[in-house]
Amino acid sequence: MTYLDEARFYSIVLDYLEEKGYVTEGFNRDGSTFDFARLGRRAQADVIGIKDVGTQYSNDIEIAAVEVKDRKRAKVRYMTQALGYSTFAHRCYLAMPAKLTEEDKDYAREMGVGLLRIVGDQVEEVLPAELRNPNESMMIWFMRRSLWMMKCMLCGRWLHRFKEKPYQHTVKNAFGNDKVLYICRECQELLNLT
Repeated sequence: MTYLDEARFYSIVLDYLEEKGYVTEGFNRDGSTFDFARLGRRAQADVIGIKDVGTQYSNDIEIAAVEVKDRKRAKVRYMTQALGYSTFAHRCYLAMPAKLTEEDKDYAREMGVGLLRIVGDQVEEVLPAELRNPNESMMIWFMRRSLWMMKCMLCGRWLHRFKEKPYQHTVKNAFGNDKVLYICRECQELLNLT
């Protein structure tokens, strides 16, 4: 079996994440939308969801990454694959249509990986995922490269690069390298930047 076999479950898992309050859709350069399935370039998570978990005064987000398998039984290597997404995701899951044993739950619990069972067109949470603290640089890289999202350098708000078209300013750092700063339109107007 290939990833194409498991692709039939992606929309079911995307729907489940949406029900849990996650955003599962982004924007392309032409303004069209795309689902957060099979994204990540090198970090090939099957399904991604992003949730705003910040307060009125913070811009904190939570990323859920799901490894989907169309197999008859769970294996530790599938859980390890899901755990690998913790470099950029706050919660990592393994989703599959198989019945999950107590041994599967013990392994997953030890790793902090959540287990989702796909039953028909529904998802049942068998084991919640442990909340992780991903590497901030990897998370920002993933958001920019895979989802076309970035933070405003002034207010810290997350925005879609192609939907909101942020102001871009290039500066040289102390080492003489060019760095691109993204500034949301609200901050640009507030500070009268051109």
